Amino acid sequence: MALTNFDPPGNLTDFDSISKEKIAWMEIISYWFDEAIQRTEENVGAGHSQYYNPSKTTTEIPSTEKVIRWLAFPRVIAQKHGGDKVGAWKEAEQLVSRSLGGRSVRFRPQDEYCEWFVTRDSATNKIKRVTFTCEGPEYWAALAQGYPNDYGGPRAAGAAGDRQLLLRLYQQFVSPNVQMSDLFVAGNYDQWNKWNTTDGVMHLTHPANALEAEIVIAGDATVLRAKNGVLLTDQNQLICCAAYGVPQRASDPRIGGDVNSIARLGAAITLANPVGLYMDGLDTTGWTKPDGSPIRNYWTVVRGPASMAVRAVFEVPASEGITVSDIRIGGQTIEYGGQIAEHITMKLTGVACKVGQFKGTPVGCVSSPPPGCPESALHAAAHFDAFVAALPSAGRSKKVGRLYW
Repeated sequence: MALTNFDPPGNLTDFDSISKEKIAWMEIISYWFDEAIQRTEENVGAGHSQYYNPSKTTTEIPSTEKVIRWLAFPRVIAQKHGGDKVGAWKEAEQLVSRSLGGRSVRFRPQDEYCEWFVTRDSATNKIKRVTFTCEGPEYWAALAQGYPNDYGGPRAAGAAGDRQLLLRLYQQFVSPNVQMSDLFVAGNYDQWNKWNTTDGVMHLTHPANALEAEIVIAGDATVLRAKNGVLLTDQNQLICCAAYGVPQRASDPRIGGDVNSIARLGAAITLANPVGLYMDGLDTTGWTKPDGSPIRNYWTVVRGPASMAVRAVFEVPASEGITVSDIRIGGQTIEYGGQIAEHITMKLTGVACKVGQFKGTPVGCVSSPPPGCPESALHAAAHFDAFVAALPSAGRSKKVGRLYW
């Protein structure tokens, strides 16, 4: 039996009190699946997609789940700085300014579906807490107004969201000083509002960190690819051939490579419900207090269950008499949130069934490989700045470039 509804990421309950919002979320996710399937069929032909919408097609038994994992720190930034880890940690916390949607906005350059905000003591500059999130902006726009900004699908449910609930959640998790007028621009929810950028973090801000991106990339990766008559299996060759993401990131090649490996088994593929990207956990092995003793568990999941964490805080209780900045990782005190992010694992979960029932015919590579690929003019490390400058127009996907760099 097909799914009767798509649950909110992390099985969050915010929609429970909003009229028709859970029905609207079903419309939204289903529409994105259908769009992704249509994209794959442009390569493999109508009716031949190995990707499917689980609300319209039954996941047959037996089925299996595949958990795909990667690290949260931006690999693009790490590669840019080479062995200068401090330089990478600093850059990861500097907001980027871009013109998006006809207006100038600022967002975090943390592009691995995990973003963070550092709260420091105003007197000592020591870190009091670091807040991490992997919640997509589409969820918060839906909560605010029924449907995401720029959503082009059906609106049969007619949901209108709940602005008062939106405000209460911001006041609960970010600051009691948040005002309704801070959260909207020209009547629409502003995902780059100050409480989600300069003054705090509620959800993801990087244009590439979108829930729709997860659905589309997974779909694109189900298409088998060949180059010069040879079936591609390497994740880096696949992403350059298919252009479904940015090769320098940790997430995109891993997602695409793992999904494609299942597709090569002739399986039907989808994403597990609830569709989302999650923090899989924090590894604090070897972390110590100033006296050299191991730290306690200072990681607290505050939204979603531990198995599907969408918001978490790393903070030392005041009773401990130390701060986050007093903790040592590999003998080095924590000065930046990125030092913690390097030890956070992200995940998404794919589902496969009908293994061996598809005999896909590999298709060739796209004519314009993404920046960072050997075939691209912007492939060498020396061209990194040009590569970054090209990202807004290059896109994770040329067909949905408004979302994916």
